[in-house]
Amino acid sequence: MLPPPPATRGLLDRPRVLAALDGTGPAAVLCLQAPGGYGKTTALAQWAAREARPVVWLGVRRAAADPHWLAQTLLAALDDAGLCRRSEPLPGQVDTVGWHLHTLPVVEATVSSATEPLVVVIDDAGSLSGSPWECLVESLATSLPDGSTLAIGTREAVPTTLWRLHARGQVRFVGPEVLAFDDEETARLMELLGVRLPRDQLDRLARTTEGWAVAVYLGGLAVLTGRTGMPDATGGAGLEEYLRTEILGRMSPDDARFLRRVSVLSSLDAEGCDALTGEQESLGRLRRLVSGNHLLAPQDLSRRRFRMHRLLAQFLGDDLRERDPAGWRAAHRAASLVEERRGDLDGAVLHAKLAGDDDRLGDLVWPHVVAELGHGRRAVVARWLAGLDEERLRGSCGLALSAAWAAIQSGDGTTANRLALAASEAADRNAALRPHADLLRATIGGDGLEGVEAVARSFLATTATDDRWQALACYHLGLALVLRGRSQDGVTSFDAGRRRAEALDDPVVRALCLTGLADDALQRGDQHRALSYVRELREIVSTYRLDSVVTAAPVFVTSTAGYVAEGRYADARREAARALRHLALLGDTAPCQAVVGRLTLARVNLTLGDPQRARVLLEEAGDARTPATASSVIDRMQAETEDLLSRVATHVSGASSLTSAEVRVLQYLPTHLSFPQIAAELVVSRHTVKTQAMSVYRKLGVHTRSEAIERARRAGLLPPG
Repeated sequence: MLPPPPATRGLLDRPRVLAALDGTGPAAVLCLQAPGGYGKTTALAQWAAREARPVVWLGVRRAAADPHWLAQTLLAALDDAGLCRRSEPLPGQVDTVGWHLHTLPVVEATVSSATEPLVVVIDDAGSLSGSPWECLVESLATSLPDGSTLAIGTREAVPTTLWRLHARGQVRFVGPEVLAFDDEETARLMELLGVRLPRDQLDRLARTTEGWAVAVYLGGLAVLTGRTGMPDATGGAGLEEYLRTEILGRMSPDDARFLRRVSVLSSLDAEGCDALTGEQESLGRLRRLVSGNHLLAPQDLSRRRFRMHRLLAQFLGDDLRERDPAGWRAAHRAASLVEERRGDLDGAVLHAKLAGDDDRLGDLVWPHVVAELGHGRRAVVARWLAGLDEERLRGSCGLALSAAWAAIQSGDGTTANRLALAASEAADRNAALRPHADLLRATIGGDGLEGVEAVARSFLATTATDDRWQALACYHLGLALVLRGRSQDGVTSFDAGRRRAEALDDPVVRALCLTGLADDALQRGDQHRALSYVRELREIVSTYRLDSVVTAAPVFVTSTAGYVAEGRYADARREAARALRHLALLGDTAPCQAVVGRLTLARVNLTLGDPQRARVLLEEAGDARTPATASSVIDRMQAETEDLLSRVATHVSGASSLTSAEVRVLQYLPTHLSFPQIAAELVVSRHTVKTQAMSVYRKLGVHTRSEAIERARRAGLLPPG
C-alpha cells in the first residue's frame, strides 16, 4: 500500500479544515479544488493519517500524467495490501477505444472485489486530463465498496463526471474558501515558525495573503530570515519565484501576457479586459483561467465578473512595469477609463495618477471637488491629490483649481494664492475652466469688491445653470453687493444662491447664503425672519457636520449673533469661541469675511461683557484691512464698533486677550505635533510658533502645554477633549 507523504504531516494542525473534510459522514468522492499553494496535499495527508480505513495514496506528477499508469499503480497497491484480487491482468497501453472496452472493466472488477471499505487518494490530479482520466474517476467512485472514499486534490477543472455524481449527492467539494488560513491559523503558523509579530502586522499579513497558505508561510520565513519587515510584497523573492513557476509557468505565454495586462483592474469583466487588451473574447478566456484555478475567482453567479488574488495582481503589475513601462502606463490609463465607466471615481483617479496622466486626473477630480468640500470631506480631496508635487499640480488647470480650493478650506492662504495664479495661467490652455479660475481669485479677494462683482456676474452669465459653482458665484455676488451698499440686490443674490445650493446639494454654500440673509434681517430689525434663517443654517451645520469646514467661519459668526438676539448668552459665548477658532484657521484666504466676522464678534463680545476680547478683535479687523476690503459698509461697521468700545473701560486680561494668531497655534496644542511640526503646518517659522505658544501660556496663566489645553477647553477656545 502507498502511504501519505510523511513530510507533509503535522506542520500545522487544522481542526477546522479536517472537520470540513469529514463533513457529516463518508462521501463517495471528496474533492479538494484550489490553486497551488493552498495546502491541499497537507490537508489530505493530515486527514488520511486520522483514517481508520486503509489508505492508498497516489501522487501524480506531470512527467507521468498517464491514466493507464495510475490504474496500474492503484491495482498493484491494492493487491500488495491484500485488499482485493485481480481477476485478470491489466492490458498494456491501448487506444481510447481499448481503454473503455478492456482496461476499465478490469479496474472496475478488481476494485469492486475489495474486502473492506478503503480510502483512495489521488493527489495533484490536475496533471491528468482527457476522457480516459474522467472515466477512470467515475469507475473508481462507483466501484469502490460501500463506505469507501475517493479523495482527489486538484488545482485544475474537475472531471465532468464528478458533476454527474455531485448531482446524485455523492461528491463533497472543498474549495479555497475553506482551505484559506483564518486569522487564528495565521497567528499559530507564525508561532510554529518562531516569528513574533504584533497584532496589526498579523492582521496585515492575513489581509494581504487572503489566507493563501504558501504566501503566509513564505511571508513568515522572510521575516524570520530578516529579508523583510513585512513589506507589501509579502514573502519577497520566494513568493515571486513560486508565482513565476507554479502559477505563470503552468499557463500558456499568451494567457500570461493577458493576465499581466489586466492585472491593474480591481475587477475583471469582458468589457474592462477587452478595453485593456484589445481583444473581443476576454470573457471566454477568463472563464477558462478560472476553471484552471490560476488564483482567479468569480464574483457573481453568472460568472461574468472575476477578481484576481491581490498578491498575483501585485506581482503581475510589477512584472509588467519592469518589462514594459510604457505598456504599464497605458494599461493604467485604459483602466482609469474603465473604472470611470463603472462609476468608481476613486479607482479612476488612482489609475490616472499611476499613468502620470495629469490632464485626465484634473478632468476627473475638478468636477467633484465642490461636492466633497461642500460636505466637509476634505480628506477625500486630499487622498485624490496625495503624492502630487506642486509642479504637477501647476501643470493642469483642473488640478491647480482643486488643490487651491483644498488650500482655502484648510486656511492656507499662501498656497491658495500661489495655486490660484497657476490655475489662471493654466486656464489659457483650457478655456472651459477660465471662469472657475477667475472665481477662485475672486474668492481669495485679490481684485477688491468691484472685481468680485464683475467676476461673479460673468460666471453666472457664461456657465451652465447646473454648474456646481453657480451657487458660490451667487454668494460672492451677494456679499460684494451688500458690502458696496446695495443690500437689497445682495439679498436677492443670496436667496438665489441658497436655492441653487440646495438643488446642487452644496450645504456649505447654502449655509453661507443663509448667513447673508440672516445678517440683513438682523440689520433691519426683522428678528423673526433672521432667527428662522439662523435655525436653518444651524440644522445644516449639525446634519452635515460642518464644524470641520474652515470656510464656514461666517456661519458660526452669524449663529453667535443669533444667540445674542435670542438672549441666550451662555450659548452665545460657546458659539463665539467656535467662531473665533474658525476665523483663526481661515487666516487671510477670505479677507472680507475675516474683517466682517471679527467686527461682528467684537460687538457680540461687548454685549457679553468682554470688552478686552472685543478690543483684540477690533484691532485684528483693522490689521486685516487691505485694498481688497475697501468698503463704505465695512468702514461704518468699524467706526461704530470703535465708538462702542471707547465708551467701555476695562483692564480684563486672560483668555479673552488671545490674538487670532495665538488661537490658531492653540488649536494644535492638543495634538502630538512638536513646535517645528506645527510651524510646518502653519507655514511660519519655528520661532514664531514658539513665541506665540509662550504668549498663550502667559495669558492663560499656565506653565505647561497640558495646563494650557485644559484652561482653553474651559474657556471654549478648544473643542471638548
